[in-house]
Amino acid sequence: MGDTTAPPGAAEPGTGSEDVRREVGRGVVWAAVGNIVMRVAGILVTAVVARILSPDEFGVFAIALAVFVVVTSLAELGMASAVARSALEPDEIAGTVSSISILVSLGLATSMAVFAGPLAVLVGMPDAEGPIRVMSICLALTGVFAVPGAQLVRDFRQDRILLGTLAGFVPANVVLVVLALMDQGAMAFAWSRVVGQVVTGLVFVACLRRRYRPEWRREHVVPLLRFGLPLALANLINWTLLNADYLVIGRLLTAEQVGVYMIAFTVANWSTAVLGSVLNGVVLPAFGRVGDDPERLVESLVSATRLVALVALPVATCTTAMAPSLVRTVFGETWAGAAPVLAVLAVYGACFAFTLLHVNLLVAIGATAQLLAVQLAWVAALVPAMVWGIEVGGLVGAAWAHVVVVLVVSLPGYLWAMRSRLGRLPAALGLTLVRPALAAGLAGAAAWLCDRWIPDPATGLLVGGAVAVGVYLVAARSMIEQDLPEAGRVLRRLGGALTRRRTPAGGAHR
Repeated sequence: MGDTTAPPGAAEPGTGSEDVRREVGRGVVWAAVGNIVMRVAGILVTAVVARILSPDEFGVFAIALAVFVVVTSLAELGMASAVARSALEPDEIAGTVSSISILVSLGLATSMAVFAGPLAVLVGMPDAEGPIRVMSICLALTGVFAVPGAQLVRDFRQDRILLGTLAGFVPANVVLVVLALMDQGAMAFAWSRVVGQVVTGLVFVACLRRRYRPEWRREHVVPLLRFGLPLALANLINWTLLNADYLVIGRLLTAEQVGVYMIAFTVANWSTAVLGSVLNGVVLPAFGRVGDDPERLVESLVSATRLVALVALPVATCTTAMAPSLVRTVFGETWAGAAPVLAVLAVYGACFAFTLLHVNLLVAIGATAQLLAVQLAWVAALVPAMVWGIEVGGLVGAAWAHVVVVLVVSLPGYLWAMRSRLGRLPAALGLTLVRPALAAGLAGAAAWLCDRWIPDPATGLLVGGAVAVGVYLVAARSMIEQDLPEAGRVLRRLGGALTRRRTPAGGAHR
């Protein structure tokens, strides 16, 4: 059997509704906090490396990474999601999923290593051959650690996922900085990825209460393939979509321009990166547990949409408002050309955060065929839009191509896909965005005014950011207290502490 026995006293995740709510709440807190910490740390490391390496070297790695993530989307054929879903029990399928994932990832990794040279030439960046070959090691590891990662997601163990991510982050970035100082260029990024993935995967395995050995149960192969193949193809389309810009820019522009675009996209994806892990790690299994009740699913969708808006919209407006100061302060004058690109891509980042929510819902209800159809339409529209955008406006034109396509094709497509399975969606789904949008607009306007009035970029960024946060917390306080009770309690405690500081024991104000 593929299942090893659990340690004595190990309990299964709670089955009652209260247990589920507790697990989801714990997962949300750990996923959000962990991703904020990791995102801030990642940007700080990138800021350090940006002062060591040139935009050309960033650009070469960006192309190698684009090739890797497109290929790795097929590494476990989408079946790790089956382990994360409650409808299919891990004890029955995890061993078979592990076998398929390992076989597929090793085959793809071998092909990627052998054909690294032709792939680099195909994407217009011959210097990317070495990094592509090194990244094939990461591809092989993806299948090895697919099931352990899915087990932690299923059990809402975002604390363990954060532990593994932190454990991998530290040595990976030490390797990155050291190799960058040794003038290894794009290879520094590639080897750091390998180190980080090995350490993170081993920590995931160590944190598990149950471990599944690879096995082969023929009766599960066809159902798993039926579930996983459409999702794997959707993932392929999705990651092709996410990296189509790099692949198109790599063919039409220089490595330096690709590097500038990479910096802009990295910062613009702040809210997407934070929300993405929360949605993938918490919302997907939570949706899966109410997947048989369309009414509860729609209610959950409305609530989740408001939560996404509360995070994504203020980040987008403030990033757009302070893009020049943000780039100059964090990355230096060398990267100033990324500011106008970032201002546009921040809008795309907010829109993309909502598409992540929709993807999770469609996966949870098994609508992988509809998901694939939307992804195909997205890529079909994006590639020509990117080419046209680059011809008209260079990197800024490429950024606007993203915004137009996500608004005109992607979001309407996902709404269609959800309606096809859930029926008519309530008007509340759109109305729930109004108040977060108004609060985010006020915060962005405050950030813009402060940033423009203060000539020093660093000071403008700090003051503008602080004022924007204050304005947003005031404008959105009632929504935060309603949708994020823990955050609301923190705000009330802070308010009480400030009041106590201002008020002496006798009650009279100083």
